Parts: sequence; C-alpha cells; structure tokens
Amino acid sequence: MPAKVLVDSSVIAAIFFKEAASSRAERSLQDCTVLTVDLALAEVANVAWKRVVLFKESKEVALKALRKSLEFIRTVCDEPAFQRAIEDRIPIYDALFITAAERENVTAHAG
Repeated sequence: MPAKVLVDSSVIAAIFFKEAASSRAERSLQDCTVLTVDLALAEVANVAWKRVVLFKESKEVALKALRKSLEFIRTVCDEPAFQRAIEDRIPIYDALFITAAERENVTAHAG
C-alpha cells in the first residue's frame, strides 16, 4: 500500500509551476497517496496570479499549470476542519492540516 502524505500548497505549486524545487517535490511524492486541504485551491491560484503579474510569465502557461493543479487538488482535497479550529482556538489553516493528518494517520509535509 502506498504511503499517505499530506502536502501543503507550496509543494503542489512546485510540481505544476516549474521552479528549482519542482523535481525534488515530484520525487518526494513518488509512490505516495497524496492528500491536501481545501485552502490549497486559493493558495495555488494565488501562485498563478503571482507568476503572471509579478514575474511576467505567460498568462497561457500559468493558466495551463493552474488548471492542472486545481484538477489535482480536487481529486485529493479534504474537507475543512472548522469545528476543530473553533474548539482549539487555532487558525483554520492549521486546523485543516492537523485534522487531515490525524484522520489519515500521516505526517504533513510543508514546503
């Protein structure tokens, strides 16, 4: 059975938006079942925006990478942990990752 790995948005962005860390990100997830959280949708979309607006990357190239990354996120996305955030008085971002990692009994990988 493949290992389950919970990844944050920076790892997903590195896979779909080519950068220095792309090959390392891809290798680290080989033969793994990848999990992430809903927030990754907005964060990766923001990466696409930055690539076009700040780094002057082609809009078409960024849009293609964004579409692929969003499709990927939707296939592995987990549900929000709003209740956990309220009860533990922690930011929703942290609660999303903690809850998903605990439920899946995995370690979270952050970039």
